[in-house]
Amino acid sequence: MTSGFAFALFTWGIDGFGLATSHGAFPWVKFIPGLLLCVLAGSLTGWLTIRFENHLLAILFWTALALFFSRLIIWLPLKAAPFIIRLLDHTMGEYLKYPLYGSLNQTAWFGFAAIVLVAVICGLLEINMVEQALYSLGSAAILLPLILCIFGFGLVGSTSDSLLNEHVREPVRTVDSLIQFALDNADEEVPAMVARSMHLGAVKTIEDYLPLERRIILSNFDESIGQVDVLVDFSGIWVKCTAIYNQVTYCRLALDLPGAHHINLERLLVTIPINN
Repeated sequence: MTSGFAFALFTWGIDGFGLATSHGAFPWVKFIPGLLLCVLAGSLTGWLTIRFENHLLAILFWTALALFFSRLIIWLPLKAAPFIIRLLDHTMGEYLKYPLYGSLNQTAWFGFAAIVLVAVICGLLEINMVEQALYSLGSAAILLPLILCIFGFGLVGSTSDSLLNEHVREPVRTVDSLIQFALDNADEEVPAMVARSMHLGAVKTIEDYLPLERRIILSNFDESIGQVDVLVDFSGIWVKCTAIYNQVTYCRLALDLPGAHHINLERLLVTIPINN
């Protein structure tokens, strides 16, 4: 249970916090199911290990757990999260069709290579130390294997976050930072050099909508995750921003979104200034 909790916390919990503090839409949609799956899988693995008390079987069980965790790194954000979001917000969810490139499978295997080492060590620790800890009078014997598992799975969880989550989280944070910077300096003259470095011109065409409440989510990406499309929901007005290596290049109204025409029409008539 401890191993599964630590892995989920550092793989998707930190990601969820980063999105939640950047106006990310449904920031916990990966962490909550990831936490449940990892804790359940970890609990089953731990129970089987103690049930059979066989070192070879323990290695097999914990290797299988590592394989399961490594598959979740890709499956949860690219397949499960869009499906859950579609149930909660049909319009937004229908637009999240993340491609599953072949290179992402290699990413999962790289994650497996890192996780399996820690998993096998924890599995062997369980056999050799847990029973001893149960009959020990000191608390250190109980805490030591737990601390080691938290440290090990926290480390590989952080590594797993950097394999995919970080690459799709940073464009969302970049777009949010740009919008906030534009809002904070709306009534001030921004030096040209600062404006260029912040790519302030990218939001010029949508500056009328910036004060509205916003939700931001990744909508698409290329195979290298270098060019990313980010969708911004300004209280029903949909905007698509394109970022190349975390640099926002331009933002535009996204009236081609499913259902966006009837959602946006009334607000567009109110917010777009009309010149006499």
